[in-house]
Amino acid sequence: MRLFLSFLLVFILAFAPSDARKANEAYEQGDYERAAQLYRQALESDPDNPKLHFNLGNSLAQMGRAQEALDAYQHFRSLTDDPREQALADYNVGNLLAEAEQLQDAAEFYRNALRNNPDDEDARYNYELALRQQQQQQDQDQQNDQDQDQDEDQEQDQQQPQPDQDQEQNQDQRPDEGDSPEDQQERESEISLEEAESILDALEQRERELLRDREKESTEDTRDDEKDW
Repeated sequence: MRLFLSFLLVFILAFAPSDARKANEAYEQGDYERAAQLYRQALESDPDNPKLHFNLGNSLAQMGRAQEALDAYQHFRSLTDDPREQALADYNVGNLLAEAEQLQDAAEFYRNALRNNPDDEDARYNYELALRQQQQQQDQDQQNDQDQDQDEDQEQDQQQPQPDQDQEQNQDQRPDEGDSPEDQQERESEISLEEAESILDALEQRERELLRDREKESTEDTRDDEKDW
């Protein structure tokens, strides 16, 4: 995909103060910091010169000082009534915003540039490119949200007990359910033995009581015989 087209050419200032002409020379040589310094010096003697503000904005933009460049372009735009010159400022502002990935705002400035200069093919291309990239960005954000929701759903499903686990837990809590006939018969046999032992203990206790009663009766009979005698 092609990148945004840049347009940072400076205004020629042949009849400007010497500082402005030196600033242009520094700009053409790529010494943007010196160029910005000289443009500021020229503005001290000619603060309402729109072209000086525009060229200063270009120098600042080349150095990556976007906010200062935006201020310079806006100042330039407020000082000129020429629609084509205003279009240049809007175009450059759009480029700065596009580089900062503020695509919606960038598209708006490209549109303003086209309103003031409908023949600007670079502005038209960048405007359409900004719209396409904005749509792609929205689609990607939407896809990321869907992926995140899907991951959260999967995580919740993993945290919930599975049906087989629930069934095993229920079986552990109710061991009598689902036993085989052999297991039930064995458990019934165990209960019968317990009952048999209880019955035997009761019988033995009863026999002991009967023996005591007989011994008591025998003793009483003997005492009666002695008294009669």
